[in-house]
Amino acid sequence: MKGIVFWQFALNSLIQKKKLILMTVAESSLSSPGKQGFKMLINEDTESIGTVGGGIMEKQLLDSCKNYFDGNQIKQIIRMQHSNNTKLEKSGLICGGFQTVLFTFLNDSHIPIIYEMIKNIKEAQEGLLTLRENSFSYNSSKYIDENIRFIYSDEVTYKYEENIGLNDTAFIVGGGHVGLAVSEIMKFLDFNVVIFDHRKDIFTMDNNSFADEKIITDYKSVSEFIRPGNKSYVIIVTPQHTGDKDALGSVINMELKYIGMMGSKKKINTVFNNLIKEGIKKEKLEKVHTPIGLGIGAESPNEIAISIASEIIMIKNSRE
Repeated sequence: MKGIVFWQFALNSLIQKKKLILMTVAESSLSSPGKQGFKMLINEDTESIGTVGGGIMEKQLLDSCKNYFDGNQIKQIIRMQHSNNTKLEKSGLICGGFQTVLFTFLNDSHIPIIYEMIKNIKEAQEGLLTLRENSFSYNSSKYIDENIRFIYSDEVTYKYEENIGLNDTAFIVGGGHVGLAVSEIMKFLDFNVVIFDHRKDIFTMDNNSFADEKIITDYKSVSEFIRPGNKSYVIIVTPQHTGDKDALGSVINMELKYIGMMGSKKKINTVFNNLIKEGIKKEKLEKVHTPIGLGIGAESPNEIAISIASEIIMIKNSRE
């Protein structure tokens, strides 16, 4: 997982007694190059990992870090306006957005905290990272519903909180060619990938090296293996409408970030009508994204996977 690689970089730098700065985008506008939650680490050897938006703006922030490594004082919070017509610090960009970047100075006293964060990520356990002025802490038994929260009063009174540990997870129901293609692209996007099928001996499941977990079960039972919450995305791509109906009926009453189902309009209507006859309320079915994916004319399994991934990115990054 990219999260483990990121925090392992921090751990290695601190073990080697290198000065280290964590830059975190605490808030941003939609037109800002750096989005809320983006992070970057840089040590005194100018080795770095991650990004806070790239380009000339990121270079300016990195130059501030180098000033710190040279023994100079720097601000712990910078509010950047991406416009030349502003009293706020200028980024050199003209996109008109803004972002607030926190600078957190890490040292060897933070090593146990980072060990705990890495452990939680490996175990897919949620914990809460909190950044304040001169403070970096992590509570492995606490989390917030909104995933990221930033409270700002002034440059010395602020609090940034973010859930760290539980990764976004794609629960893919259907282990055929589309399921395989979706597994590959969702893993590329750094999702945890869990795939289900009711068949024990299909080569697309055997050849799926992208899934973190493969589960053979009746589609009516998939909800037993799915964690509810705003980091869970269910993708239903079984080859038959009966499989779709069983899978959708299993998860429809769960609180999930996303439910999508592949199929033609006729197939979708059949599945929905059968579920309504079984007592599922029509309003519940209205939250299902179907036909699944963005309407880009996708035909091949890889094209369908790209359309599904695109829709999920849109939902994941929505600020509504």
